[in-house]
Amino acid sequence: MRRLAAAVLVPCAFLVTGCFDIEQTLTLEKNMSGQAGFTMKVDMEPMIGFMAMMQHQMSGKSGDPTPAELAAAKKDFLANAKKDSPITDFDKEKKDLQSKLPKGVTLIDAKAIDDGLKMTVSALFGFDNVSKLSQITLPKKDDGGKGGPGAENPMQTPFDSLKVTDEGATILVTSKVENPMADAKEEMSKGPADPAMQKQIADMFKGLRVAFKITSPLAVVEQNATRKEGNTLIWEYNMQTLQAMTPAKAKEGIRVRYKK
Repeated sequence: MRRLAAAVLVPCAFLVTGCFDIEQTLTLEKNMSGQAGFTMKVDMEPMIGFMAMMQHQMSGKSGDPTPAELAAAKKDFLANAKKDSPITDFDKEKKDLQSKLPKGVTLIDAKAIDDGLKMTVSALFGFDNVSKLSQITLPKKDDGGKGGPGAENPMQTPFDSLKVTDEGATILVTSKVENPMADAKEEMSKGPADPAMQKQIADMFKGLRVAFKITSPLAVVEQNATRKEGNTLIWEYNMQTLQAMTPAKAKEGIRVRYKK
């Protein structure tokens, strides 16, 4: 569960922890060069309550876990996290990523900060043509074939859905909205019917935030951003707005048309 840090390099367990914040950015110049990045913040605190509740119910107890059980779950989590922390491999993963970037794409910066129950990872890329972003593939963590957290990376290709289409007089930029709630709903439906456990699962998603920002000097013809700041268009979603998103809105995704 703590392999997330490798994730600029290997994000893991987002669908398990739920309480995370992902922000992707794109700065697009008139000649189609620019910068693209992402920042992921994960707060494991809500996971402690979930773990304590699981242990509480497995012991045949009802109701909420006690303060002592919560403290024990936190202690156990931190002990395991320290042994399995990926921060020590971060420099190696960073070099690996740099060596495998497509020609014309550079890694400007990459950081990982582990603060116990909170972790932040980020990466910023420069590119000579926006079309090359879809070729970026982050290193995959080798879990020894165990199939544990990190074996499947939901952000293995962070810009694979980003498309920039030259329409002649205009340029259309589209991307899908990253919606972990869509996958989480299925997992939650398989979970226990116990209301207390369902509440714990829902609580893990309270801090959920997904955002995409596009900044460009190009004139906007049309767009469907949730808000705008200067020449930056912002699409921002939380648990409530993602849950309320209709199939039509999800299909529409992120969309902006610029005049050349």
